[in-house]
Amino acid sequence: MRAKIKYAVFVKEDIKEAVNWYNTSQKGLGATFLKNVKDKINYVAENPETIQVRYQDVQIAVVKTFPYTIHYQYNVKQNTIYVLGIFHTSINPDTWAKRL
Repeated sequence: MRAKIKYAVFVKEDIKEAVNWYNTSQKGLGATFLKNVKDKINYVAENPETIQVRYQDVQIAVVKTFPYTIHYQYNVKQNTIYVLGIFHTSINPDTWAKRL
């Protein structure tokens, strides 16, 4: 059964910053990034336990084609995914660790 999806308050800004950066790099690339993020989040919602827990209780899904990862927690009892952030793979781990 598909999991419900909830987002941390930071996620919208994470996505907006990346979309804007990609759009300044190449017209339309931000839309491709956004589609790939949505596709991966939908995949995770359909298959929440297929991605390995990486640290504490956080799972990390890789965004297709882009150097970004989606950090999330899955609550089995509530069948809910809580997206903590969408981060560039080169970001300092302390940045996303503060959101836990």
